[in-house]
Amino acid sequence: MDSNTCLSLNNILMKSIIIKIQFLFVFAALSSNLSSQQLSEGYTIIQYPAAPAEYSPLHKKVNETSGVIYFRKHIWTFNDSGGKPELYKIDKETGKISQTVILENAENHDWEDITQDKKYIYIGDFGNNLGNRKNLKIYKIEKKPIGLKKKTKVNAEIIEFSYNDQETFKIKNRKNDFDCESMISFGDSLIIFSKNWVNGKTRMYKLPKTPGQYQLDHISSYNVDGLATGADYNEDNKNLVIIGYKDKIPFIFYFDNFDGNKLDKGKIYRIELVRMKNAQTEGITWLNSENVVFSAERTDTFDQAIYQLNIEEVLKHINE
Repeated sequence: MDSNTCLSLNNILMKSIIIKIQFLFVFAALSSNLSSQQLSEGYTIIQYPAAPAEYSPLHKKVNETSGVIYFRKHIWTFNDSGGKPELYKIDKETGKISQTVILENAENHDWEDITQDKKYIYIGDFGNNLGNRKNLKIYKIEKKPIGLKKKTKVNAEIIEFSYNDQETFKIKNRKNDFDCESMISFGDSLIIFSKNWVNGKTRMYKLPKTPGQYQLDHISSYNVDGLATGADYNEDNKNLVIIGYKDKIPFIFYFDNFDGNKLDKGKIYRIELVRMKNAQTEGITWLNSENVVFSAERTDTFDQAIYQLNIEEVLKHINE
């Protein structure tokens, strides 16, 4: 190993150690400042008193990052409406795009979230700000053919769906309850969560992972008191997170022991990221059993970036 390589590895190691030390100091300071409030709605509000640590910058090409997944030890993301039908692997240190997957038979009408299981990646083209879409779909791509080339072209299978409870398709820009930006993989199913512009709730719909056309009935609803913009489920600890925002303040809902049928069971926490006001948070994914990372679009206040939060550490300090 040459001296330059050794120096580079030492720099990476030192940076990792410094980040861990900073993280410990931050939590030592935060533990006395975290505040919580139990609400009659059945969840506890936690006001997180600092901006979460930046996990990775994002290249200017991904200024409208939406969903995120953690796949092959890297963050993958894409742009939402109007972007190319492409999935980007992000270099953690630089934020640059190190690999691009092009969906040849797809278009990006309004890609909003992404999820995965062991064999497949699912991309939700179901954004519906106007409330008038009739071409809602999910693209399903196999992981194995992605390989390691800087640019890879794949074909996607298509899952199409509509909502049985949507009675009108009149244009109601950001004044409808049939937008959607959140999706998780749950066993043999996909579960999507609506973004309700009018009443601030979210509805759950479940559909198969098999390509086809489906008419969906909602199976549950929950008052998230805001706009749900992303979700992820951790199979190992059975916990669900939903990210969103209200009055330009981001929040993360944490649902303990999620059963795939209801959102109002078990312990529920709403972590409000009060120091990130004016950040437009979008996608979220679990890194491991304790940490999540989430994406934020570029705004006048924040650059596009990926942030990290140790949720289990936050809850531990609240419950002590």
